[in-house]
Amino acid sequence: MLAATNCLTRRSVLASLLAAPAAPLCAQLSVGLQQRLAAAIDRIAIVNTHEHTIEEADRLSAPRDPFLLVGHYLINDLVAAGLPADDAVKLASAESPMEERWKLFAPWWERCRFTGYAQAFRIALADLYGVSEVSLRGMESAREQMQQLSAGFYREVLQRRAHIAYSVLDDYWNGEPTRPDPALFVLARKFDWFVAPNSRPDLERMGEVTGVEVNSLAALKRALDIRIDQNLKVGMVTIKSTIAYQRSLEFLPASEADASRDFVRLLALRQRRTARPEDATERPFRALEDHMFHRLLAVAEERGLPIQIHTGMQAGNSNHAPNTRASLLTPCIRRYPRLRFDLFHIGFPWTGDVLALAKMFPNVSVDFCWAWVMSPSLARRALREMLDALPYSKILGFGGDYRYAELSYGHAKMARANITRVLAEMAQDGAFSEEQAVEVAQAILADNAARLFPRVA
Repeated sequence: MLAATNCLTRRSVLASLLAAPAAPLCAQLSVGLQQRLAAAIDRIAIVNTHEHTIEEADRLSAPRDPFLLVGHYLINDLVAAGLPADDAVKLASAESPMEERWKLFAPWWERCRFTGYAQAFRIALADLYGVSEVSLRGMESAREQMQQLSAGFYREVLQRRAHIAYSVLDDYWNGEPTRPDPALFVLARKFDWFVAPNSRPDLERMGEVTGVEVNSLAALKRALDIRIDQNLKVGMVTIKSTIAYQRSLEFLPASEADASRDFVRLLALRQRRTARPEDATERPFRALEDHMFHRLLAVAEERGLPIQIHTGMQAGNSNHAPNTRASLLTPCIRRYPRLRFDLFHIGFPWTGDVLALAKMFPNVSVDFCWAWVMSPSLARRALREMLDALPYSKILGFGGDYRYAELSYGHAKMARANITRVLAEMAQDGAFSEEQAVEVAQAILADNAARLFPRVA
């Protein structure tokens, strides 16, 4: 009898809950507050922590084709949705008729058009080329508009339209370090090829650019030092590493003797090894790589250079994401307490790792570069959590991470809108005042990055 009574009671409670009107998940966000914050945040000149912007002259000499913009990030969503690899190649062929490429593109675009990458693409076409709808007619119109591009295009789009003060440029396509346009960029450079050389030809290439015959571990270290000096002379302000695309971010201490043995075996390889999927976990020269990564961190610490490290999801398709967890860097962060670590991409999907490291260690910052187009809603949640957990001086709020200025513009617009939304919600919840919300926005969009990556004379 008691069991039956309890059952009836539970049913009655469930029925009453289902009949009651649903409570709002949160209070209605004040439109006025959001508009005032948006106006203030739009006035902030962003210091952009990360770009791959190709040189303006190269962009102007490239095909004036809107499918060029599809080729950075958005193409990865299309492939993930099922676009055949051969068709992906065809989309990039500016010589092919627009109508033929549109027929290949359209079915997959329909499935991807709501992603963050698609949002940046749509914003760029709408705001910069007046294309209100991504369609065959819209793509043709954008192509016509692109024919008018001329010198000064980058300053117009990046500075005047996107209101970016300057950007940290990772010009990975340049073999030789060159000073970028100082009005638009400061320089980041990568030295991963010194950390993880593949064969003797890699060592010979190092010798060509540094003047050092790289025939021993000691010589490899000298070549690294010289290469860093060469880059400092053209204005490098930070070291960048994307080595998580190659291997795990767990770098154990390795002795000089073990690293030297690996070097001797590497020196015997006359040809570059062909890349294989298993390379992500099988590293035949792991001791050398571990030793040289620690050497790179030590030199960066000695020179007072911050290091930007890719953590979390990798660009492209079919990569090995477990290598990229930021928590794997914990021993390195502890070992080099004066080295400032800028952990990229909020570590997505392991954002909690990056938050925890930034909360524990004074020398760690968390960077939202790429994040607002990877997933706007995830980035909003992450920002709210980080502002609850971290000193706001540790948060770097924007890095475009694009080759093409139009997409950096679209990304910047998305970042401002989403940061505005988060700060408005927090101000309305009483976390801080409206004035303090603007203070936080100024810090995370400009001041924090400017301290880490100052302009150089």
